[in-house]
Amino acid sequence: MPTPQKAIFNEMGANQWYVHLSRIDGADVGVIKSVLADLRAACDAEGINLTLGFGPSLLPELSDDVPDDFQAYVTVQSEDGSGREAKGTQEELLLWLNHDAKDKVWKAQYDARTALAGHMAVARETPTFIYGDSLDMTGFKDGTGNPADEDQPAAAIVPDGEPGAGGAHIIAQRWVHDLDGWNALSDEQQEKNFGRKKFPETDKTDSQEPYSHLSHVELRADGNHGNEGSGKINEIARRSTPYAFHDGTVGLYFMAFCKDQAPLRRRLRRMYGLDDANGIRDAMTDYTNPASGSFYFAPSEETLDAITGD
Repeated sequence: MPTPQKAIFNEMGANQWYVHLSRIDGADVGVIKSVLADLRAACDAEGINLTLGFGPSLLPELSDDVPDDFQAYVTVQSEDGSGREAKGTQEELLLWLNHDAKDKVWKAQYDARTALAGHMAVARETPTFIYGDSLDMTGFKDGTGNPADEDQPAAAIVPDGEPGAGGAHIIAQRWVHDLDGWNALSDEQQEKNFGRKKFPETDKTDSQEPYSHLSHVELRADGNHGNEGSGKINEIARRSTPYAFHDGTVGLYFMAFCKDQAPLRRRLRRMYGLDDANGIRDAMTDYTNPASGSFYFAPSEETLDAITGD
């Protein structure tokens, strides 16, 4: 079985840095490979968690080990007249670095992007952090819906024998919160919107409202999504952290891994009332929406070795 990139499942450092890049005219793929080799070596030397994700336009130029059904992220728009949308900003390369020491993370990504100048341009970057006991700024604990630690590889990693084996599909989005609007709600209404209790409690609410977040993203085999009953299907491994910009913009950088891309697309469309018999939008989208979104694939360590010449 090929080896997944180890940082996917490592305990995250306190400081995260997400950098999205795309090629510019005249880009030399050989230079890109060389820079990524140097970045991998630098992160190994400093103990920095590094995950590399490649977009659907770049990966086929670097490797024949491309997973099935690897699509670009396109903007998802609701059809209820609200104007809510999950904006698509598909890029070609994602660098995800994290470590307790922010200076180490900054230096590693800075050196890489500097070396890529003239070949790839930074489209966006987001430094994030761990908030309390892995909380989102809405007051809810993030990741409680993840499979147990020992079950996450089965949910997140392409099985042996399939194209892309040992790799994982990634969704990467920067959600922008309306915290003033959210905090104006009662705790009871917040819990109904989310579908579970606020921290320090983490239990689900007794029953899911049709507009709750869990009824849109916790998929069940019997179609009774968000509620106890039949087993969960198409599970994902979430690795999300909050961010705060100097202009007052705050939110959640949502990252999740899955062995297939389709379940990621399905959850996103359901949140905006699409592909759902009732056409009901996730109530959370009244208070948070993605300003950016891309799909990537994190190939196995062996495929990365082949790409970077290690």
